[in-house]
Amino acid sequence: MKKMFVGFSIFIAAIFYVFLAKAAIAADDENCLMCHKYIKMGRITEEGERKYYYVDEEIFSKTVHNRVKCRDCHSYIEKLPHDPVKEGVQCNSKCHSIQNPATRKDFDHNNIYDVYMKSVHGREKVAAKEVDKDKPYCIFCHTNPLYIPHEIPNADGTVRSAEVPAAIADRCDVCHQKREFVEHRYLHTARRILSVKRSPQEVVELCLTCHGNEEFLERHEKLHEGEGKHLGKKFTFAGEAYQESFHGKVTKYGFKEAANCLSCHAKSENYYLAVHDIRSSKDPESTTHKNNRVNTCGKCHTDANKNFARIDPHPTERKDDNPFIYYIANVYGPFGDMVTYALLGLTILETIGRKRDGIAWVLRRGSTWRKKSKRGRDRR
Repeated sequence: MKKMFVGFSIFIAAIFYVFLAKAAIAADDENCLMCHKYIKMGRITEEGERKYYYVDEEIFSKTVHNRVKCRDCHSYIEKLPHDPVKEGVQCNSKCHSIQNPATRKDFDHNNIYDVYMKSVHGREKVAAKEVDKDKPYCIFCHTNPLYIPHEIPNADGTVRSAEVPAAIADRCDVCHQKREFVEHRYLHTARRILSVKRSPQEVVELCLTCHGNEEFLERHEKLHEGEGKHLGKKFTFAGEAYQESFHGKVTKYGFKEAANCLSCHAKSENYYLAVHDIRSSKDPESTTHKNNRVNTCGKCHTDANKNFARIDPHPTERKDDNPFIYYIANVYGPFGDMVTYALLGLTILETIGRKRDGIAWVLRRGSTWRKKSKRGRDRR
């Protein structure tokens, strides 16, 4: 009897576990998390790079991809357990488990992917080679967080809860009649609307990840030269020059109205599409092409004309870039320092002389030296 009771208990526990596991990983119908749930799962590549294959189920459940089946993106996996993966996810893949509610077709990112591929950043594969390897693939910028945080910051510095407001959920649920659907749709929409546009400082920081890395830029330039291409004389120090410019300095200290990288290098129409369409200044479609610079500058400087557009937006004190600024900086800089020190020295001598003459330092009618000298040397 005791053995029967133990066996029955194990059977019930097994059934209970199966149902719990099924509820916990409903989207994981191919049991990928059976292996990928382990924190230390990963390897070190031949290049010495550490790769992690661990998937945090709780975080993944809050992302906008939480209902996408693993093999919708990892389509090259044909069996389980699978062979070693030798290629990355392509962001132009079709999601066979998700339909676009507007078109009723399998969802994909092809519309924006095609725009991105025509840009200077266009990179066909994650595991690219040579020149393309230096270009940012989709996941370089879209590292998320795609999940909804517990609190969402407001523009005025306050925060609000990211939970679905009961008043909204109750109203939606009247027709949709499925609370889970309502909450999922709300969080998905909230993530797409709230906090999806980077601040000017974040834009600059992201761009400088590559454009502020001197070693990276020099290597990239050499790779292009090996293919007979020329990137322009400012390519290796454009990021550095921006930080030294007026726009860069005021942006650094929190002013949000000054031009950041995307203000000039992305079109103003449809910001979210334009940021994927950064073009070379040699491309007639580019916002920085010589024929389009007046319009680009005119977005902020309403009186901009052809002469204004000739002003270098990335000025530097490099002799090989702008000899005029180089010599002015090297002459005016020391001269300005000399004048400053001379005025400081004169002020010190004047102060010593007046104190010696007994003139007090009193604020009165706009002057600090109003008291009569004890030695008959009134310097008012």
